[in-house]
Amino acid sequence: MRTTTPRDIRSHHYRLLRLVRLFLVGLTGAFIVLGIAYEVLFIQILTRPAPSDICCTTPADWGFAYDAVTFTSEDGTQLSGWHIPAKNQATVILLHGYNNNRMGMTWHAEVLARHDYGVLLYDLRGHGESGGDRRSFGWADVDDVVAALNFLDAQATRDSERVGILGFSIGGQIALRATADTNRLHAVIADDPSFAAIRDTGSPTTLTDYAIYLNRWLMFQGIALRNGMAPPAPIIDIIGDIAPRPLLLISSEYGNADSTVRRYDANAREPKALWEIPAAWHGGEWTVAPEEYEARMIAFFDQALLANR
Repeated sequence: MRTTTPRDIRSHHYRLLRLVRLFLVGLTGAFIVLGIAYEVLFIQILTRPAPSDICCTTPADWGFAYDAVTFTSEDGTQLSGWHIPAKNQATVILLHGYNNNRMGMTWHAEVLARHDYGVLLYDLRGHGESGGDRRSFGWADVDDVVAALNFLDAQATRDSERVGILGFSIGGQIALRATADTNRLHAVIADDPSFAAIRDTGSPTTLTDYAIYLNRWLMFQGIALRNGMAPPAPIIDIIGDIAPRPLLLISSEYGNADSTVRRYDANAREPKALWEIPAAWHGGEWTVAPEEYEARMIAFFDQALLANR
């Protein structure tokens, strides 16, 4: 019977270590492949169109006359929405969030119309009934706001100096960028606005932060590659251009209150205001405090658009 020697034990130990190393290398490679596959799938889902039916009420069900409208953006994308004519010569453009359509802003539309404001709410490109073969995380949508303004310019029921905009989430990001980009918008409310570029997300400090930062960086690179366009300027760099027009930032406690929205507020210039809603979640601000939300929204637009009428 052969006696096991120390050399045999060492040889067995080295073989076991090699197997462990090979397993760990294979496991790491599998995680990398799965991570890349996840990012590719996520970016495809994020950028593909999200058509949806507009159902099942219209402004007529709220008691308001309206027109079902279409208008065309600079690149030929046709946008679909509703226009409620103004009774006070002021109009507010409403922009919904990602993976939604104009129905996500009907509460705001009904409240504004009840206070005699004109309202234009439309489906973002690649959403609802609007055209567009790709979504770009809002990057391409500023030109669509310009098209909306051009549409309003052709209407006889509004004053060209009395147009405001309100957007939620991605719509809030678009609203901020559009207002900074054009002087044709005279007041903006951004409700839990999302980030537009990687610098909007802040500098990572913890390991978890770095993982999230890397995920977002890869997301932005994928969106840019899929759409053939570079990311826009960070909102933190341009939000100051909104002044001297008034800005109201709204944040939910369980949304971006402690990060993105506060970062925007820190970089904005007066006149500005930040309203943080306790116990609210992303997308639920007006359901948590509907009466205060209505009062603040109407007071803001009254002061910004009607004070010098």
